[in-house]
Amino acid sequence: MRNPENQAIDDLLFDCCCELFSAYELETQPRHCSEFPVTDALCVCGVMGFGGKLVRGSLVLAATREPLERTNPDGFGSQRDWVCELSNQLMGRIKNRLLSAGVEILLATPAGLSGVNLAPTQSRLRAPQVFAAADGFVCVWIDYECAAGFELGACPAASPEAALPEGGVLLF
Repeated sequence: MRNPENQAIDDLLFDCCCELFSAYELETQPRHCSEFPVTDALCVCGVMGFGGKLVRGSLVLAATREPLERTNPDGFGSQRDWVCELSNQLMGRIKNRLLSAGVEILLATPAGLSGVNLAPTQSRLRAPQVFAAADGFVCVWIDYECAAGFELGACPAASPEAALPEGGVLLF
């Protein structure tokens, strides 16, 4: 369930999150932000900063244990490592979409932390996007600031080949 107050970047996050977990064959079902799980249920979260001339901010991906285990069948690292990897993949998808709209950003290294004390604000804008997944929850939100006059839809489109497709490799 998309927040009707969402901005274009929030909608990008929603779409990219659904696509990311679909790539891991994990069905996600949008829920209202009021269904954000109690913080004791959150296993870990990944936080990733980004910035550019037009927009800067941070992305948070928090999850309960079940979705993390279902998307990581090979047991890649710790749960903290895995949520950082998922955050990186999610932010990479967003970066590709922004790049195809002519918006360049640089990404920071993701950081993982315990989700136990996580308490996002429940404001109408930038509220967490909550998904039910694998008998648990995945929650994502993006907090950002834009340059004066910036509107994502108003940006000139870049060439379609500007962004590397998800899962692609660039060797040089």
